[in-house]
Amino acid sequence: MLGAVAGWIGAALVAAIAIGVVVRFVRAPHGIRSRLRHAFSPIGAAGETYQRLHTGQAGLQESLIEAVAEQEAGAAGREGRSGR
Repeated sequence: MLGAVAGWIGAALVAAIAIGVVVRFVRAPHGIRSRLRHAFSPIGAAGETYQRLHTGQAGLQESLIEAVAEQEAGAAGREGRSGR
């Protein structure tokens, strides 16, 4: 009995995720790459968060933000030395 309930709950979760992906795909901006990226981005973000929590390393978005901040800080330092 309990196994059947867990199976139905799992099936409902998978169905809800699939419906969400289809809805995001249909409502996304035009262009197949844009639509796919828009539709599956929540799944990718969830996977990245899961990996970040288990490895303790920064995710891709955090790494990019950090790299841009370092690059901007370096550019600001070079501008200050050049007298601009």
